[in-house]
Amino acid sequence: MVQHTEIKPDAFYDQDALRRLLGLSVKAIGNACRSGQLRTTERAGRRFFRGSWIIAWLEGSETQARKEQIPC
Repeated sequence: MVQHTEIKPDAFYDQDALRRLLGLSVKAIGNACRSGQLRTTERAGRRFFRGSWIIAWLEGSETQARKEQIPC
């Protein structure tokens, strides 16, 4: 059974939080980033995802991440 989870559009999530939130593997998240489907930013050696980017990715409306994104 899928549990209801709220993703706040203005919040930032680290990779571990995203993994736990959606039940995804680290590899699945990395693949989505590398393919340009999931936008990310990296600061201090950690990867962060804005809630609105996660929502866009889940809805399929994010076709290519922006060029200023740091590669995964």
